[in-house]
Amino acid sequence: MNTDDAARSVSIPLDQAVQTARLLESIVISLDRITSRMALGDADAHTLDRFITEWFVGPRLSEARVDLWGAIAQVIGEEATEEIAETTPCFPDPVPEEIRAQIEEQRQWYAERFGEL
Repeated sequence: MNTDDAARSVSIPLDQAVQTARLLESIVISLDRITSRMALGDADAHTLDRFITEWFVGPRLSEARVDLWGAIAQVIGEEATEEIAETTPCFPDPVPEEIRAQIEEQRQWYAERFGEL
């Protein structure tokens, strides 16, 4: 994407934005709770799998993704949207550098507040 596109806006209806935000809220909070329990030894990969399956996480995220890509395509076009999607790293690709940087920032944040882990 070129820098001219950065100033452009994408819009979705409010109810769709709220629905997507609630979905992300639900999944992020749930994952945080599960990983906290895993760190304490009170949960395991089965717990995570159970959440993903019982809460229909994959299909619900897929719907939100379609909504967002659709709104983006209305602004920049289908071809540019497909190019962005196709160049987006996904598991099991190598972890992108920006994610590695986020991990390091998180480690530093914890170290500053709680000491070395």
